Formats: sequence, C-alpha cells, structure tokens
Amino acid sequence: MNLRQNKVYSPNRVARSLGVSEATIKRWCDKGILSFTKTAGGHRRIPVHVVLDFVRENAINLAQPEVLGLPPSVGTGSRTLDQACQLYGQALEQGDESRCLQLTLDLRLAGHDMAAIGDRIIAPAFHNLGQRWAHGEAEVYHERRGVEITRHVLARLRETLPPPAPTAPAAIGATPVGDPYSLPGKLCELVLLELGWQARFLGSALPIDSIAQAVEDLRPRALWLSFSSLAESEDFLEEYGRLYEICRKQCAIVVGGRALTRSVRQRLQYASFGDNLHHLRGFAQSLYKPN
Repeated sequence: MNLRQNKVYSPNRVARSLGVSEATIKRWCDKGILSFTKTAGGHRRIPVHVVLDFVRENAINLAQPEVLGLPPSVGTGSRTLDQACQLYGQALEQGDESRCLQLTLDLRLAGHDMAAIGDRIIAPAFHNLGQRWAHGEAEVYHERRGVEITRHVLARLRETLPPPAPTAPAAIGATPVGDPYSLPGKLCELVLLELGWQARFLGSALPIDSIAQAVEDLRPRALWLSFSSLAESEDFLEEYGRLYEICRKQCAIVVGGRALTRSVRQRLQYASFGDNLHHLRGFAQSLYKPN
C-alpha cells in the first residue's frame, strides 16, 4: 500500500528548530541519537517525527517550531486532555486552524496517543459544537468549517508519524452509502498508522459492493467501517452479509459509530465492535504488534 512519505529536513534546519549547532545535530546523527536517511548525493535528512520524538523523550521545547513548518507556539501550551478539549472547541468555533494544530501537537509532545486525541479532544469538541448549534448558539458554517480545519489538522498529524514497515499488515477503511462523514474514518487511519499498520481510509459513502472489491484487490488483514449515519434496509443487510462472507475468509471486520444501535448490531456479523478509538486500538494491537 503506497503511503505518503514523512517530511524530512536538513541538519541545519533541525539545528535551528532545536536551538543548537548544526555540528551538534550531525554528531547526534553519527551517534544514533537521531535517525536519518541520506539523499542520492549523500546528504543527511532527518524525518520530522524523529525530531518530535526527540523533543518529547527529552522534555525540551522547540526553539523555532516554524522552521519545521509548525505553529510558532508549539510546545508552549496546554498538555492536559481536559484543558485541551475546551481550548480546541473554542479554536474550532473561531476558525483558528493554527491554534487547533498547536493544541494537538502539544498533546503529542506530552505523550498522548492518537486515540486519546480523537476520543478526548476532537469528538467532544464536535459534540459540543453540535449542541451549541441545536440551541441557536452556533451556525451550520461553524461545524462545516470545523470539519475542514480538523481534516487539515489530521493530515499534519499524519506527517508526524513514522512510516510503517514494508512487512506491516494492511488495513483499509470506509463509510457506506448514506454516511458522508470522513473524520471518524481518518481518525481510525491515524490510530492504526501509529500502531505500525499500513492503514488507508478509502473514502466516504462507498457502496458495499465497492468495499468488497477493495478487500479482494488489496487483501488487507483488517477492514474498519464507520457508521455515523445509516439508512437500515434489507438491501443493505443483504449486501453487508455478502461483504462479511468475503472478509471472513481473509480479514477481520471492525465496525463502530453512533449509528450502530444495539438492534442494528444484532443483525450484523463482525470480528469486533468499538464504541471509541481506544477499542479499535486495543483490537488492532491484539492482531499485530511491531517488533
């Protein structure tokens, strides 16, 4: 599965971001403190996730985050989930994308995993925004703009994750026809990428037959389906049953989402059901743990 490569930086730019000399960065590379790749011309290049891991593990602050394309305030804000939840919701409603990115990166630097960011920050922020809209305290555009901002934030968070090993198992995800919401699927993708899977969210509102074809073409070890909205029908249940028979022979189906009520789940077959991202994380770890 062809995944986008992480951004990489020269020793000079990493040195400026950390507030140390270029010679120090090269020495750390030579000692194995910072992992790196080399260009065709033999020049060192350091992935951004290596720099952020170094910052987190050594409990230091970035001197110039903007050198790495990050918000200037990264590393100086709240690193607790409860505080960040309220602040993310406020930034979302204000349309402050830089602030949203800074808050999530601060949590990453504090050691919080992607499941915690999704379950404790992003999901509650959208729930609260929906409640405010229901009471006439927010507009529809606030929610739509918030979705676009969060899509951008998740794309930037993905850049901070190390690429999976070529031998890592593949996982694919989608939402079925009638469910246009992509954020849950993108969050699942990040959770699995963080665990070392070759994960790819295929998109929203895909026909079940098309998802089944993707399973046959891509041969994943796991398929996740998010159901934020579902028009339950006998046709859907029949199509899903065919999908399950295909998956049963080669991969595990993981399902979740607010639309999967108990009555719906009783009519579906699957390997695992999750109420949140931590449930997905736990099931994925039971299937695969990198060496």
